[in-house]
Amino acid sequence: MRSVLVIAWYDIKRVLRERESLFWIFVGPLIFTVFFGLLFKPSEPQRPKLAVINQDASDDVLRGIQPWMERNGVAVAPATTVVPGRFTLVIPAGAAADIRDGKAAAFTLHAGADESNAERNVRFKLQQAVTRLYLGLDSASRAASGDGPLVVREADIGVARRETTTGFQRSVPAYLVMFVFLNLLVSGAGIAEDRASGRLRRISMAPVSRREIVLGKLLGRFAIGWIQIVYMLAFGLIVGIRWADHPWVFFGFLSLFALSSASLGILMGTLFTDPDKCASMAVWVAILLAPLGGLWWPLEIVGPVMRQLAYVVPTGWAMEGVNAMLAFGAGARDVAPFAAGFLALFAVSLPLAARRLRV
Repeated sequence: MRSVLVIAWYDIKRVLRERESLFWIFVGPLIFTVFFGLLFKPSEPQRPKLAVINQDASDDVLRGIQPWMERNGVAVAPATTVVPGRFTLVIPAGAAADIRDGKAAAFTLHAGADESNAERNVRFKLQQAVTRLYLGLDSASRAASGDGPLVVREADIGVARRETTTGFQRSVPAYLVMFVFLNLLVSGAGIAEDRASGRLRRISMAPVSRREIVLGKLLGRFAIGWIQIVYMLAFGLIVGIRWADHPWVFFGFLSLFALSSASLGILMGTLFTDPDKCASMAVWVAILLAPLGGLWWPLEIVGPVMRQLAYVVPTGWAMEGVNAMLAFGAGARDVAPFAAGFLALFAVSLPLAARRLRV
């Protein structure tokens, strides 16, 4: 066991002494994360506006509609004329009397030539407000007396509101996954370098088995993955990311991802004798699998074929699991299929790497 720790510690120190490795572990991820986090930062939502022209003799209808619209995020302002392209409601003369008598009142709603989603939303809320008037729920006289055919109670449905996965809420976890995967794949070039330089041959001359060598290499790379995960999690807290509801499940899930990525990197290192070719291939594999797994853009905006491909690559497993925990508060049972995929990848790649390792 001591020999495994010695090999791992040597690899960790060697990685942390290299400027290029330090850049891609600590600096590169921040550049990408900050750039795309600011680029896709959600803008402050603007309240839709509704102008109201009241042609009725009283303000009863306006007083009934306005509070409901305001509570639902629509700014209501009085107007005297209809402006083309402006969302405007015209309350006809006698509307209050018609509503009290149960008669139809001819409200007129002016919108743009091409009604937007925001305008459709306002239309729906306006229909709710008028319906409430006819039911007597927002009538000033009935509200004072407590009368009304229906009683409406508002209550919390018990579902916690989650932040939209845009801006830093998306860029931090996405580039955490991408750079952990990239760096651990590229670390396989260290295996090829150790073999080319004869370092592996010198290690094998010591009283250590091939199994201990492989485990030491794995532990060293796994520790580097852990360092980067903790670093990115801390940066996420600084920029205000809301992490998962089950933090230990989340950290354990990322640890399994790092473990499988490290074993895959070691396997790649055994496939090449030239360290530069190994590193180049690792970079291209990471660049190919990052968009396929939905790290560069949400899978919701791609076609069905691309969405299906995400379920057969490790980056897709990682991002789907991370998104489920961040956006929907998923727990261990929800992300278990993706975690099982990481364990299967580890169980296949590490024995293959141990068998192919030549000193």
